[in-house]
Amino acid sequence: MIKKTNNVININHNSAIALLYTNGEENKNELFWESIDEPYKSILEECYDCIEEGKYQQLDPITENIKYSRLNYIKLGILLYQAKYYKLYKKKHQNFKSYCEKEIYYRVWRANQVIQSAQVAIKLVKYGFNIIPQNETQARILIKLNSEELIKKWQAVLNKYKPHQITANRIERIVFGDQIRKKGTIKLPIQVIKEIENKSLEIGLSSADLITKIITGELLINSDGSLEKRIVEKEEIIENPHPDIVKLWEKDLNKLAFQERNKIDDFAEDLAEEVKNTVTDVKKVIKKCFIRSFFDSGQKNPPCICD
Repeated sequence: MIKKTNNVININHNSAIALLYTNGEENKNELFWESIDEPYKSILEECYDCIEEGKYQQLDPITENIKYSRLNYIKLGILLYQAKYYKLYKKKHQNFKSYCEKEIYYRVWRANQVIQSAQVAIKLVKYGFNIIPQNETQARILIKLNSEELIKKWQAVLNKYKPHQITANRIERIVFGDQIRKKGTIKLPIQVIKEIENKSLEIGLSSADLITKIITGELLINSDGSLEKRIVEKEEIIENPHPDIVKLWEKDLNKLAFQERNKIDDFAEDLAEEVKNTVTDVKKVIKKCFIRSFFDSGQKNPPCICD
């Protein structure tokens, strides 16, 4: 690639080294990137430093640097987490989503994914593993596992494969087993499947859970892509009733008092049964019985409780 003739170095202009120079000639020392914008300037400056230092370095420090660079997704995840957790974007952006899209050109679900992948890698180091996922794609597959499953599944990966044999597909087969074959049993356009996966990652659900909640009416996707939580767990409503729900309860209670005898009887019987079987306070019992009556009485559109 490099040919020396009459003390002149001729470099193949397609080589990575030659690309750093304006004319592709190292001896002229004309670096084209000195006036370009960040982050490209800093990246190319680091590349230049690596090339210059590489002339004098031994292999070991270069090898360590390669290993470090491969694991750089951990640092990226922590930087994203820092911006999100401390809300460092507040002065320039309304939310983390806006920051991701306008500043770092990331979809917010993708940024959250990198954060979670970094957390997986850090956990594995904390648990004593010397070999961890070598890129974010590999770590991403382990996101949904709890601590016990993470240790067990990752150890299974290491038991079966040598480090250089580990791939995302092989990790996935060990983590999910036969479930992989069940994927894609519903025939949908690829773009629709991608949108479902992206939306599920954005809100921290599996694709199956997201679809289930939409079908059962628990979640509603608006035309702008935002989500509304249509139904809340009954116990949650009992403990923290929304003011709009309280108003509807009062209105419905007034109606209940003037309706046919059997509905009042049903409510009284529920109340009596609940009091007999619980040690909670009477106020909570009444709420619990009334909300059961509220939902069982044919309410088609319970009030929307949005996060």
